[in-house]
Parts: sequence; structure tokens; C-alpha cells
Amino acid sequence: MITIKEVAKLAGVSVSTVSRVLNNLPDVNPQTRDLVRRVIAENGYVPNATARTLKQTNTNIICVIVKGFQNLFFAPLVEGIQFFIDKTDYIPLVHYIDESADEVAAAVSLVSEKKALGVIFLGGSPSSKTRSIARIKVPCVLATMSARDLDMKNTSSVCVDDFAAAGKAIDYLVERGHRDIAILGGRRLDRDLVWNRFSGARQRLADHGIAFDDSRYIESKFSFEDAYRATAAALKQENRAFTALFAMSDIMAIGACRAIFDHGLKVPDDVSVIGFDGIQIGRYYNPTLTSVRQPQDEIARRSASLIIQNIK
Repeated sequence: MITIKEVAKLAGVSVSTVSRVLNNLPDVNPQTRDLVRRVIAENGYVPNATARTLKQTNTNIICVIVKGFQNLFFAPLVEGIQFFIDKTDYIPLVHYIDESADEVAAAVSLVSEKKALGVIFLGGSPSSKTRSIARIKVPCVLATMSARDLDMKNTSSVCVDDFAAAGKAIDYLVERGHRDIAILGGRRLDRDLVWNRFSGARQRLADHGIAFDDSRYIESKFSFEDAYRATAAALKQENRAFTALFAMSDIMAIGACRAIFDHGLKVPDDVSVIGFDGIQIGRYYNPTLTSVRQPQDEIARRSASLIIQNIK
């Protein structure tokens, strides 16, 4: 029987794109959707979850809950997690939710409906929902987020040290002579990656003898559009003038760069920008985006391995 990887190869798309078509998600253009469906029909592909659950009552499903439909950093992670899980007897079921949706509630529902044996979270702040995550009675892995503050036996995590990584971004800017540094990030919630990156950046500024003025914190969603709007608004306020910007994601950084250009300034001549994640588009952006790179393949492999290990 043809596999999802072979469908992707025949259609000339990624595994995650095939998965999005199978799950009827909106972020696939009509031509690509039709092409994938045609390849599926011509080759008689049956999704693993459908084929296997026809033969058994207990499924081998592992849910992958992705918060946000257009996060370019998550796309290769999802593809990698699917690839590594698909090589085992387990079945990856990818479920996308809006950035404002409750990822823990989505997990509880999927575990109940699909009889999933484990859950991998990509995005969101499940670690801040201790009480609700306790309702999930199967192993969970937080990919790219820390579960260090969660006192729960069934929850693990695979992530970089966000506190230290943000500090390195600040070191990079300070070493280039900057002291008026702004931070572009999401809502600061206790015990999530945004808070850890903010805390690491603020602490490193203090280590350099720079007191962070909270008026230089620019809050935004993790999207091009919102980062553009938030940065554009900040640039219009004279009391928030800055010569450098640390963005908590490359997507935010690129949106901010466009706002800086449209404000009549140049990057890096007038404002230096450093992002976080190391997504591929940053290498082809003009100017090339400086970024704190996350090891996507390793995070995907370890997340898949850890959830399977914990299930067994």
C-alpha cells in the first residue's frame, strides 16, 4: 500500500501539506489541494488511521496539536514528527488550531474521540494550564516548550534553553554597540517560552548594565502582519526610540523589518534586527536575517522518540 510519504513525493509537496489536505485545513491553495487529491485517488491511498482502525478497536494514534495555521517554523517540525512516527507502528494525527484556541481542551477532546495514546503539543502555553492538562490521562510531550515547572509524571518536553538563547541574542546586539534595544514578543505569561525568552533577554541586558525600559516591549502575535503593525506603531512613538530589536521569532523579525523599511529606515544601518528560530526564509531574505537557530530535525526526532518511549 502506498504511504503518505510516497503521495507527497508524487505530488511534489511536503508530507505536512498532504496531511493538511487529508484534514481539510484551509491553508492549502486550491490547485495544490486538487493535485494531492488526484494523486490519492489514482494510487488508492488510504490514511493509516483509517486503514488500521478498520481492523482494531484500540488505535495506535498519537495526536500532534499545532497551534497556529501559518507558523513557518512549525511546518518542518510537523513533517519531521510525522516522518519519525510513521516509521513505527504508531499513527500520527495532526490537528491544527487557531492561535487563540485552547490547545489543552483540543487535546482532551481528541484523546476522548480518537482514543489517542499520546499527545505532542507544538505552540501555545500548555505548561500554564496545570489543572486542565491534568485531565489528559495519556503521555504528553511539549515540543519547543519546557515542562520543567510542571509536576506531572505524564508530561515531558523537548526544547532549547529559551532563557539562555535569548541572552545570546542580546549579547550579539550589545557587542555591536547597541544599548537602546527593543524586544518584540507575544503575551508574557508565566512559565511559557515567551516569558522565558523575555526574562533571559532582560537579565542579559542587566548583566551588561542596561536597565530594560518596559515601554520598549512590543507585544505581537507570531505573524508577519501583527508584527508589522506592532512595530510600525512603536516606531511612531518618539519615547520608544531604539537602535536594535530582538524578535522572538523570525516571522516577527521579518514583519518588523518591513515596518522599519516603510518608516524610512534601513536594516541594519539604522536598526539592527535579530530573530529566533532559524527558518529557511530568513536565509533568503534581503538583508539576510540574523537569527538564533533551533535544531528542528533534532527536536522532531526527540519528540517522536520520547512520546513513543513514554507510551510503552
